Amino acid sequence: MIKVYICEDDAKQLQNLEQLVSKVIIDQQLDMSFGLTSPDPHAILTQVESEQPEKAIFLLDIALNSDINGIQLASQIRDLGGRSKIVFITTHTELSLTVFQYQVEALDFILKDFPDRLYKRLNEVLKVAQDRFKAEENDQNSYIQIKIGETIRSLDVQHILFFESSMSPHKIVIHLDDGELEYYGLLKDVPDLNRNFYRCHKSYVVNLTRIRSLDKHYHQLTMADGESVLYSAQASRHLTRQVSN
Repeated sequence: MIKVYICEDDAKQLQNLEQLVSKVIIDQQLDMSFGLTSPDPHAILTQVESEQPEKAIFLLDIALNSDINGIQLASQIRDLGGRSKIVFITTHTELSLTVFQYQVEALDFILKDFPDRLYKRLNEVLKVAQDRFKAEENDQNSYIQIKIGETIRSLDVQHILFFESSMSPHKIVIHLDDGELEYYGLLKDVPDLNRNFYRCHKSYVVNLTRIRSLDKHYHQLTMADGESVLYSAQASRHLTRQVSN
């Protein structure tokens, strides 16, 4: 099931969004339920860290009455890994370029300036989000493309073990069955490439299908080739569930 999180600092607008999203879920019979609705971005982050939802959609206001705004919140959500779709509901269209700077890959921008259209827009974007999650699930054995120098390489996901932060700034090392490749990129973006890629540590993203075993005492994963990968305490529950399945 897809979890829906809403962060909006205006109490009346938050309540309105909750009601509209509930109506859309019921009307369209979407496979969704609420994770948390809150005016506090830190409460959202805490809940996501705790629940570690496999699939989630975030409806975020940009101008929040907090020390972080909605764009920064979205960036931190991306850092937590997992599969998520982010939608900004805002009056601040001028901040759309900032979203690209933070590389949060927003699914949509919905303007508050047209409240009479809000139900229709939510109806559209929630349906699109669910359809994309389903499409990703059907893509388990797909290929990903990365750019190495001037060359675009297509890699079979089945042969990828894990991704690791390189010693070189802004570079990632991909560990494959038959060797390693290094390319320019951000580790936080890797989980968006395939549903089986999971950020288990600030320095690692693993292919969940290539984990051989899990050591809870040392917080280490053993991958299919015997290599060891560290994982964080907050990733423990999700990984234990995945490895036991």
